[in-house]
Parts: sequence; structure tokens; C-alpha cells
Amino acid sequence: MWSSKLPAAISALVTVFGASEGLADVKVVDGPYSSQQTLQEVLSVGWTGGDDETDAESTLLSEGLGAMVDREQFTIRCAAAVLRGTDDLSGPRARAYEILAAAGDVLAGDRTLRGTVMQAKVGSHSLTQSLTPQGAQAVVVFEVSCDAFTGR
Repeated sequence: MWSSKLPAAISALVTVFGASEGLADVKVVDGPYSSQQTLQEVLSVGWTGGDDETDAESTLLSEGLGAMVDREQFTIRCAAAVLRGTDDLSGPRARAYEILAAAGDVLAGDRTLRGTVMQAKVGSHSLTQSLTPQGAQAVVVFEVSCDAFTGR
């Protein structure tokens, strides 16, 4: 049966990020976080917090003469968000980039996401900063670019 590897890659990212010592103090979540608890540091996988943004997207290409499987290239968007109870943005911004660096280290150490894809790596990233009623917040949205074969 034909199947996309994108859902399995999201699950694998949640697993490898959640098991990382470099992200031990960060709440790793699969998609939106519905708790009313205010988190100080969170890494969401497959969700960036924006209502108008796509959380993941895929492109398929035919692979080989038999066309039994397709080559799938996809992007999973993640967000590293840090909230501090002050008006100083430098601390949350620096910590959000530390979380991005830790996520990049995880991917550099396991490019296949435990055999789920052929290659995964950090793609582009962007920074958003704001002052909220709870304090300064920095969010680094980054893409995990993956290359895989579809399931068959």
C-alpha cells in the first residue's frame, strides 16, 4: 500500500527531540499544545503557532523505471519558543537559538530519524520577538527538510 513518510517523520522528530539530553529542559510537543499551563520553553514539532501557516508540505517525484515507490521531499515546520518574565528580549532570543542548535545537533547525529527517512536536516529559520503580558518572548520557526521514499 502506498503511503507518505511525512506522518512517521513527525513522530520520529518528536521521539528524537524528546530523548535528547540537549533538550532535556524543553517541553517537546507534537503539534499544538492545548494545556492552559504557561510554558517557559517549548519545541513544537509540526506546528508553528500561526493560523495562516502550513505546518508541513510534501513534493512527490517518480523514482526509477518500475514506479513502485515515489521519491518524497518534504518540509516539517517546528517552533522553538521561549518566554521570560522580563522585558529583556536578549535572553529569550539567545535561548531560542540554543534550542535550535540542540535540535540541529540531534539531526546531525541521526540524519535518518531512526531509519524513517533517507536524510533530515535543518533548513531555513526565522525569528519573531514580542512583549506579551507574561514577558518577553522569542520564537524561532525552523524547517526540517527531509528526503525519503514513499512506503509500498
